[in-house]
Amino acid sequence: MPSSTPNSIIASWVLLIARTIDDCGHDSRALFRQAGLDYSHLNEPGARYSYTAVYRLWELAAASIPDPCLGMRVASLWHPTTIHALGYSWMASYNLDEAYRRIVRFGRFLNSATNAVLKIHESEHAYGLLLGTSVLNHEAPQVGQEAGLALILNMSHAAYGTGFRPVSVSVRRALPDCVDRFCGFFDAPVDFLQDRNAIWFDPAQVQEPLATANPELVRINDQIVIDYLARMDSNDVVTRVRSKITERLPTGRIDEAEIASAINLSQRSLQRRLGEQDLSFVRLLENTRRDLSREYVRDPQRSINEVAYLLGFTEPGNFSRAFKRWYGKTPSEYRG
Repeated sequence: MPSSTPNSIIASWVLLIARTIDDCGHDSRALFRQAGLDYSHLNEPGARYSYTAVYRLWELAAASIPDPCLGMRVASLWHPTTIHALGYSWMASYNLDEAYRRIVRFGRFLNSATNAVLKIHESEHAYGLLLGTSVLNHEAPQVGQEAGLALILNMSHAAYGTGFRPVSVSVRRALPDCVDRFCGFFDAPVDFLQDRNAIWFDPAQVQEPLATANPELVRINDQIVIDYLARMDSNDVVTRVRSKITERLPTGRIDEAEIASAINLSQRSLQRRLGEQDLSFVRLLENTRRDLSREYVRDPQRSINEVAYLLGFTEPGNFSRAFKRWYGKTPSEYRG
């Protein structure tokens, strides 16, 4: 992938901005040049752009296109590949709650500047996705945040099907000239001039199993995302170690010193780096097994014995006991 600044955005998302600019009768290549972006990177899978340059592109697009609902227009061009492998993991998730948590977990894959920005608020009566930019050392463009909320809604509709709609939406902007279009797009009450951008859903709907669920596709594409992140940020020790653990699990031989060597660290350095994040190798191994186990068990094509093998357990009974400790049910009970 092209070299990038510490904060970068995946090019497949920026492609939607380029297409919107062209669809509105403007020259996206010219605006890319003004923003300092290399247009050719749009055709490179997995390429990334500087966050600050994309911010300038949003500003140039908003100045050129007199549409106060520009964010909705950009998001309307989405495709699962808009967010690379994460788009396919999303569509194949067990339910929307799992899909949203996947976006939170892998947010840096899309935009490295948004780590810890997207949060889930969950209660008995409300389920919200909140965009909090206060953790950033700069302001994120409002139009980009609105495009992000619109993208989440479009992908939710695609995965859930008819009958899915938000309970309400909150945005920081003032009442726009396109208020009818804005509210019509979300098909929900919209509160303007709020402290943050957020979208709220019915908790029951986000927990319903999706017809598009496919645990095998989830595993494959999640691993693509994990491997990509490991390459993108050599300082992200947790992601790099998790990637190596996942590769080696079926062998049953998970050796801390060997994995430390595989990522060019001494065992002591690895322990220190993990300790800085309140983790140990043993805990990270268990977390990786736990996360993978649920996706494996949901796959009806795999026997419980095969799942135990894939996770590196020498005995199926050991796996069953571990799974019950993690999820409160045996694998067979969880599978139903």
